[in-house]
Amino acid sequence: MNIAYFGNDWHIGCLETFIKNGHSIGHIFINSEQPFNQVIRQYAIEHNIPVSCAKPDKHQIDNLLQNGIDCLFSIEYAWLIPIPEKMQGVYTINVHPSMLPDGRGTTPVSWIINSNPQYAGITFHKLTNEFDSGDIIYQKPMTLASDESFETLMIKLHLTIPIMLNELLNNFEALYHKAKKQGIGSTWPKLEINDRVIDWNMTVKKVKALAACCGRFGIVAMLNNETLLVNNIEVGQIKHSYKNGTIIKEDNDTYVVAVSDGFVILMKHNIIEKI
Repeated sequence: MNIAYFGNDWHIGCLETFIKNGHSIGHIFINSEQPFNQVIRQYAIEHNIPVSCAKPDKHQIDNLLQNGIDCLFSIEYAWLIPIPEKMQGVYTINVHPSMLPDGRGTTPVSWIINSNPQYAGITFHKLTNEFDSGDIIYQKPMTLASDESFETLMIKLHLTIPIMLNELLNNFEALYHKAKKQGIGSTWPKLEINDRVIDWNMTVKKVKALAACCGRFGIVAMLNNETLLVNNIEVGQIKHSYKNGTIIKEDNDTYVVAVSDGFVILMKHNIIEKI
């Protein structure tokens, strides 16, 4: 297959998996020229592969297909890829980090960590003109650790997806043509900033769970009449007499804030920004 690849640095291992299986990369699409796209841009330069940063339109996709592209593959790509009505002889694949049809949406990993571990997994499905709705080609569930976090699950996905892609390519025609339609399933909303706010009346366990599902994107702490975006917090459980939300201790490095059954430590160097 000659593949148009829609993605970024995080799952660049999929490019090498295609190459090792005898396929070629004819075009690479990235969402924008951001730091998380530096490695894939360099890969494209070294291998003389054209790169597009703008959102693709139907005309561009048609041109690709007319010039020999016969597979559209997307992973962690933010924009909807316009699929032509006539796609005879062209394969389309998207990778989604949940067990579809459950977990459609842009932030499934956070919701899996937060409240839906039973839907942890990886799904390869066909592209359609609606996000996450195409026929399921290949999928496998994943088991979460008791202390799983956004960051650890993302690493597991990073390591597992190229392996699953290799398995898919080893039996591609059979799996692709036996793809099954999705059932009703569920769509989860995007995790918004308001979903990431620490309520100082929370328990230590709930604060820790919030931080685990937000990962590098950070949680929001309202403190000293400021709104802070913070990651990599610490928590401790202990009885105390402080009012929830009170700063128990502050020094050059930390804020220690009371919650219902303990405290939260905010490391000042982990404050991403003041909102």
